[in-house]
Amino acid sequence: MKNIAVITGGSAAERSISLKSADVVCKYIDKTKYRPFKVVINEKEWIVEENGNAIATIDKNDFSCIVKGEPILFDKVFVALHGTPAEDGKLQGYFDLLNIPYNCCGVLQAALTFDKNRCKEYLSNYGVKTAKAKLFRIDEPKNVVEVAFSYPVFVKPNKNGSSYGAAKVDEAKNLATAVENALKYDNEVIVEEFIKGTEVTCGVLTINGDVIALPLTEIRSKNSFFDFNAKYEGGSQEITPAEIDAELFKSIQATSIMIYKALDFKGMSRIDYIVCNGEYFMLEVNSVPGLSEESLIPQQARAHGISLTELFNISLA
Repeated sequence: MKNIAVITGGSAAERSISLKSADVVCKYIDKTKYRPFKVVINEKEWIVEENGNAIATIDKNDFSCIVKGEPILFDKVFVALHGTPAEDGKLQGYFDLLNIPYNCCGVLQAALTFDKNRCKEYLSNYGVKTAKAKLFRIDEPKNVVEVAFSYPVFVKPNKNGSSYGAAKVDEAKNLATAVENALKYDNEVIVEEFIKGTEVTCGVLTINGDVIALPLTEIRSKNSFFDFNAKYEGGSQEITPAEIDAELFKSIQATSIMIYKALDFKGMSRIDYIVCNGEYFMLEVNSVPGLSEESLIPQQARAHGISLTELFNISLA
C-alpha cells in the first residue's frame, strides 16, 4: 500500500477551502490502494493531522515523518492546497528536488496559470479569446487608476483565487477603491472588461493517457458575479451539464482540451469562461481546482460517471 501525503493548508486567503478539499480527498481516497496522511502547511511547521489533532511533524529535509513510532516516507503527494505555495509552483519545485511525484502540473505551468494576466497573453498565441484587461501594480501611483474600455469592469487580484478581493465596478469613481482593496491580496491587480453573459466552467484531466473534457457546469449566481458567497455559501445555482447550445458545449470542451495540451498540463485542471452572443471568452485556468463537497470538479466527474474515489485513483495513477 502506498503512502500518500495529502498536502493542504498554506497561508493564502484560500486556506479554509484547501482544508475542505483535503478532508474530501482523505475521506474518498481508495483505502485498498493508498494510505493517506493529511499534511497541513503552517507558517512555522508542517504537521500531520488525524481527526483534527497533530500526530507528527514533517522533516522538510526529506519530507518524512514519524507517526506513532513508525518512520513514514511518501510514495506520492496529492496537492489539495489552493493559492500559494502550490498554485504558483513553489511546492512542486520542492518535490522535484526530492524526486517525489505529485498529482498536479509542474512548476512552469503552475506559475504561468497563477498569473492570470500573463496566462491570458500566452494563450492568445493559440487564438484563445479573453476580455480586454489592464494590469495595475502596488508601486504605481494611485491617482492614475483608469482604463480605456467601458464600464462596468471586473477587478481581481492577478495572482489569487476563490474570488477573494474581487469586485464588479460600475463607475469610474469607484475603480481606485476596488483596486486598493484587491491589492490587499496581491501586489498586482487585473482590471477586465465586464462581459455580460453566461458563466461556464470545464474540468479537464488525463485518463489512461487520453485528455478528457468533463461536462460543462453552468453557473447562475444570485449575486452580481460568481463571488466567494456564490462559490462556497450557496449563493449560486450550478447546473451540470450546462444548459447551453450543444455545438457551443462541444466547442468549449475542445478549446479546454487544447488549452490543457498547450500548457502541457497533467492531473486535473478547470478552465472558466463567459459566453456572450454565441462567443466565449476564457476567464482563467485553475491548476489546483477545489475538491470540497460543493466544488465544481466533483460535480462534473459525477455527471461523467466518475465517482470521487475513481477520480482520485485517476489523479494518482
